Amino acid sequence: MKVVIVCAFDTYFDRVKLLKEYYKKEDVIVISSDFSHRKKKKIHNEMSDLDINVKEYKKNLSIDRLISHYQFSKSVYNELVAIQPDLIHALVPPNSLSKYLSLYKEKYNVKLIFDIIDLWPETLPVGNIKNIFPITLWKNIRDKYLERADIIFTECDLFQEVLRKKGNLKYHTLYWSRKERPLETSYKFSKNKRSFCYLGSINNIIDLDLIVQFLKECNKKIDTTLHIIGNGEEKQTLISRLSAEHITVIDHQEVYSQIEKQKIFDQCDYALNIMKPTVVVGLTMKSLDYMCAGIPLINTIQGDTYKLCAQEEIGHNVNKDNIQEIINEIIHEDEEDMSFKREKIKSVYLETFTDTVFFETLDKAGVLHD
Repeated sequence: MKVVIVCAFDTYFDRVKLLKEYYKKEDVIVISSDFSHRKKKKIHNEMSDLDINVKEYKKNLSIDRLISHYQFSKSVYNELVAIQPDLIHALVPPNSLSKYLSLYKEKYNVKLIFDIIDLWPETLPVGNIKNIFPITLWKNIRDKYLERADIIFTECDLFQEVLRKKGNLKYHTLYWSRKERPLETSYKFSKNKRSFCYLGSINNIIDLDLIVQFLKECNKKIDTTLHIIGNGEEKQTLISRLSAEHITVIDHQEVYSQIEKQKIFDQCDYALNIMKPTVVVGLTMKSLDYMCAGIPLINTIQGDTYKLCAQEEIGHNVNKDNIQEIINEIIHEDEEDMSFKREKIKSVYLETFTDTVFFETLDKAGVLHD
């Protein structure tokens, strides 16, 4: 069987790598874009078998970006005509991809799987603008054509609620997953200080105000440090604001090795999993790194992650109104409390977010069966 995996964005290639492994017994072709959304420059990813030439863009919210996405979607259609696959597994967005692939399915009767790994414009920090024309047109293109697929995956339960598809048998939750397993740790609890970490890009969807307010209030009661792993256009702003509040910041820059990241996580009591409240996300990729490392969460992510923190005791759900309450809990936790949370979050990771569970979910959905 000939399988085509379509993915426009290098930011999602961890998922493509797992999908390629799942389909490894088939004839697999990966189609991607030749432009890096993360680096904003032309690239070739070694996972890609066919790069689509698209328009470059500098800003995430721009007409150039939409043009680039339409170019990609239309070109994918043309390439599929030549390839003639038996199965298409497409990561959405771009929203326009759902339209072009649905039209392709209608003409060529191929098995089509949509894998929704983000919701645009819902996850964008643009306030009420996302509810007016032409932004609504962007969303409607996705919604109009989704149902034409044979199987639809969403990367969290929350997306199905937003799309109003909860209970629809076509829809399945396929969580972000990792091949990595938890490493040995050397965490040492201290009752006299609290250390936090932030992993990933510090950009315009991160709630800097809440991070600063939370760490500022914590620092008033106990010695507080933030470890940063990563970069981003807002990183220096965050560091400057925290330094003005006399909060120690240790900037580790970008670190990719699981072993090296673990050494940093072992110096921290909690991990910050904080985005702006207007961003519709149920699970972040960084949270899987945190869970695998056994570091509990300070969380604002709604839906799936909120429920895990509340029900599985793997961290604290924080908002601007309960900061003092959460800080009081944190500073009064002892070594036994922290040890429990760290072991619990690793067990949640192993039960829910590994490649083994990922493959089982694909099997149960009937991906390789008629």
